[in-house]
Formats: sequence, C-alpha cells, structure tokens
Amino acid sequence: MPDEVAVLLNETEIGPYKIKPWSFGRFKKVYPALIGIVPVLKDLGLTAENAQEVLLERGFEIVGAVLPAFSALIAATLDISEEEVEEMDFGQAAAIGLTIISQNIERLKNSLPLIMEPIQAVIRAA
Repeated sequence: MPDEVAVLLNETEIGPYKIKPWSFGRFKKVYPALIGIVPVLKDLGLTAENAQEVLLERGFEIVGAVLPAFSALIAATLDISEEEVEEMDFGQAAAIGLTIISQNIERLKNSLPLIMEPIQAVIRAA
C-alpha cells in the first residue's frame, strides 16, 4: 500500500465514530468475526495490492457477501454493541465496515492462514 494511502487511512471519522487500524489487542477482539469474512474476501479477489480499487468498484457486493459477520466486525472494531451497529443507517454501516476492511487489509491478508487452518480442520473432521 502506498505511504500516502496508509497515512490517509491512519484514522478516519464517519459520523461520531473514529476508525483506526487495529492494534494487536483490537485484532484479538475482531478475530472471531474474521473467520466468516476473510475467506469471502479472498474468494472475491480482494488483496492488499488491489484493495482500494476493488472496494470502490464492488463495495456493496463485499458488504452483502460478508453481511453475516459485518455487525460483529464493526462492533468489535469500534468497541460498541452489535445492537448499536444494527441501528446505524445502512450507508453509514457500509462505509464504516468498508473503511475497517481497507485500513486492515494487510492484517487480513496475513491472518488468512491462521483463520483457514481451524476451518479446514473442522471440514476434514466432518
């Protein structure tokens, strides 16, 4: 990711919410939501290299694909309840969620092996 993009994505405000890249502690909190999101992003072809382009072109498709885990991801990132997320305007929630994904795409890419291993173990056991 170019340095100027990283600087722009360092911290973003959308409405009353400040969104910033995950710390290690925040990553631990969002990890359960990522189990349902990272494989979907991979299937949609989202990478660190093309994240901005794909998010702009296919943002609502991505939101729809990750919808089951989207509220949990937003809630864990912003440290708010899922009920508060559910009450957000759809456009605001989508913008917040896509911002979270774009700010943390490198972390998501690097976490893929960690997330996929337990999923594959469950599939093999079934």
